[in-house]
Amino acid sequence: MAPAHEEGFSLPSPPALAPPSLTVKGWSADAFATLFEALPSEVAEVARVLAAHQIAAAASFQDLLCLDSLAGVERHAYQIETVRRVLRVLRGRGLLADEVGLGKTIEGIMVLREYQLRGMARRTLVLVPPSLVGQWMGELAAKAGVRAISTDDAQLRLRPDDLWDHEGVIVASLALARGATHAAAIQARSWDLVMVDEAHRIKNRTTLGWKLLNGIRSRFLLLLTATPVETDLEELYNLVTLLKPGQFPTPAAFRKEFIDPKEPTSPRNRDRLRALLGEVMVRNTRATCGLKLPPRFVTTVVVDPLPKEDALYQSVLALLRTHAEDGGARRAAATLLLEAGSSPDALRATLGVMAEGNKHSPAFQADVAAIMGLAASVPSTKKVQVLLRFVRQGPDKVLVFSRYRRTLEHLSAALAAEGVSHVTFHGGLDRAEKLAAIDAFRADAQVMIATDVGSEGHNLHFCHQLVNFDLPWNPMVIEQRIGRLHRFGQEHEVVVQNLCARGTVEERILELLDKRIHLFELVVGEMDMVLGNLTDDRDFDERIVDIVATARSEDEVGRGFDTLAAELLKARGQYERARALDQALFERDFET
Repeated sequence: MAPAHEEGFSLPSPPALAPPSLTVKGWSADAFATLFEALPSEVAEVARVLAAHQIAAAASFQDLLCLDSLAGVERHAYQIETVRRVLRVLRGRGLLADEVGLGKTIEGIMVLREYQLRGMARRTLVLVPPSLVGQWMGELAAKAGVRAISTDDAQLRLRPDDLWDHEGVIVASLALARGATHAAAIQARSWDLVMVDEAHRIKNRTTLGWKLLNGIRSRFLLLLTATPVETDLEELYNLVTLLKPGQFPTPAAFRKEFIDPKEPTSPRNRDRLRALLGEVMVRNTRATCGLKLPPRFVTTVVVDPLPKEDALYQSVLALLRTHAEDGGARRAAATLLLEAGSSPDALRATLGVMAEGNKHSPAFQADVAAIMGLAASVPSTKKVQVLLRFVRQGPDKVLVFSRYRRTLEHLSAALAAEGVSHVTFHGGLDRAEKLAAIDAFRADAQVMIATDVGSEGHNLHFCHQLVNFDLPWNPMVIEQRIGRLHRFGQEHEVVVQNLCARGTVEERILELLDKRIHLFELVVGEMDMVLGNLTDDRDFDERIVDIVATARSEDEVGRGFDTLAAELLKARGQYERARALDQALFERDFET
């Protein structure tokens, strides 16, 4: 990005906003012409009349302008009606509490885009958990063509005036925004629209997150959460007070009117509470939307590696542990270990780059050179043989995911050698090439091999067989891959095969997620809710690296995974209790 001046940098321009529609019932082009002829010298009066009709058109919101501006979005009637309700009834201040997996993010983006196109949202702030900043940036760009800026940019974080003064869309980490450095700056500025994803994280009014929102000046405010109440009915008071101060009286009066001390999660005056909530809340459920998902079956296939494969993997693992105290070397070695779990081709490519560089210590460079020699003697892996056997079993289409382009190239060569029709899909393709690859997969190709870019914004539910050739260490990336097939519109049972080599980190992760916690049994989107309940704010893959890098033995690695399993079980129980409570409280009356 070219600098705007010597010590600064440029910001992306705000999105171009189309003027409000001037198509008003009863007003033709001739009528406007007559108006101009009647008032040739009263330009200001004409402008006022036109502005009045613009406002009238904007206020109706019957015909949504945003629909034609979206790409790759399935148009569900309940989402369109939700957006209309938010715009027309809730006046842009609402709690979107759809069940997990129904697309609250899409509804929020539709509201944002509608306000943009009508010239009503030039400054928008989207507050999300740190782990979702990148996902929101990708969704805004892919689905709405909105080029946002984010707090992931370290330079912007160092220059808060350049960040918070931006006219356009800012996607901000809630953890960063609520800190003293940024909260005052955010509250000192006016915003047209503020959206908060995973809004249950600000349900406690004693927290910095709630206080940040309570002090923000914004015309429109959307809170997105599938679990508005997790432990205490007073959480409702806290969220609703942000949206509509005074909707409920004081906390004490709310408790007196609606909370039974003997049964604090079963409200008094339930009908009265529902009526008040109905003025600020929309909640759609799968049952009321008539949307059903077919079952999915997830299987872990553990492959015994060849001796040279295993030796190569263990050498990279030793590299990570030897240099764990050096932050840069640790990150580099963790990347190599992920690649070693994918293919020798992916590993060799990065080893070559590292060997030519001088970013690390001489000892690290020497270890890299030794591993390069070993990697040269491993042409392929047993997992490739297992994949080919799976593909040969039948004519069904198969979607194969890998993190790395080099692995894709290796798999493509193996499939070609077997005469298997296939296409590749990765970030190096332009839009036309990506669409052509999907069309070819839909038509004649039996297999599509894709990097994780294939799990973003593309609906592939004409296929129902998926193979994870390698495993990301972040469960949400695995879930996003599965979500390309296991989604509304899928008519068949979805079969997922997770491949991993015995004795690898990937085997431990799958044993944890599948056999011990059964996370793959959850509905699409619920895994994110469970992971969001973990008390450790670090990303899941960072915790995995920490366990593996610092362990002195495999037994110690096992104990680290046992601790993580206990936390996940607790987090899943917390989510399931919250889900049951919300279903009991909001099972009816709030759908569109």
